[in-house]
Amino acid sequence: MQIGTVIKEIRMSKNIPSNKVYRNILTRPAIAKFEKGLSDTSVEKFFLILEALNITLEEFEVLYYKAENKDFQYTKQYAEAYYNKNIDELRKIAQGAKKDFEFTGNVKYRHYQAIVLLLIDQLKDNHENENEQVIIRDYLMGCNTWGYYEITLFTNTIAFHSLELIDSVYSRAINTLLLLKNLKRYRNEIALMLFNILEKTIIVKDTLRAKFYLVELKKIKNDVLDNMYIQAMIKYFSAIVEMIDGQDRNEVIMKIISTFNFLELSSKEDQCYTFYHKVKKLYQL
Repeated sequence: MQIGTVIKEIRMSKNIPSNKVYRNILTRPAIAKFEKGLSDTSVEKFFLILEALNITLEEFEVLYYKAENKDFQYTKQYAEAYYNKNIDELRKIAQGAKKDFEFTGNVKYRHYQAIVLLLIDQLKDNHENENEQVIIRDYLMGCNTWGYYEITLFTNTIAFHSLELIDSVYSRAINTLLLLKNLKRYRNEIALMLFNILEKTIIVKDTLRAKFYLVELKKIKNDVLDNMYIQAMIKYFSAIVEMIDGQDRNEVIMKIISTFNFLELSSKEDQCYTFYHKVKKLYQL
């Protein structure tokens, strides 16, 4: 589908005359060719047209593809298979990612394959595919500038990286996210990244690092979208760290978990409950 035909559909659905959208951007003959899909336009003019239509680039992307984003599909599929401990399904997803990589040459599909193979190792408690982590690490370290893709790749693979690597790339990641925090899709990525880092540092019993990243999490609490959810998670991780330090925070933790139950966020409730008991067992509390 051509960009111009989608722009026309959006314009018509909003009942906006063409002269209001294309004024000082395209000539009348150029408008006709553009909306018929017979020509394209420059990036600069494209953004001016989106502004005139009062829609974001993210909205346009959804309308253009008229389907669920394939990247989101991959993430959703492997997350669901992992939480269900479905190794056979994970193998199918890894094979599908391999085929997509061979067909398109797009490295993101190779990364999806690597992530899924590493998740299989976690479920099987072995290191059969440990070299897959090197592929992701080398890619991230080889990028001088990170964008949204690199941030999410790092966030989704924190469990597989060393603490030294996490420390070394954290400033690069946080600086990118803070620079782009005015874009909605980026805001919660900061918190998600820090949640994963906190889990990692707590699991490996590095409480000093955990406390450092907890402070970092508190710094960005006003820059996120789901502020109530973030506040709850800050209290949750704070209570977990305090419990490790010897304070009785069991009641506080269970109250937070019960809040997720009340809000019918069963997945988050299960994750927090499982992690809570994992910490108690790990630290013999």
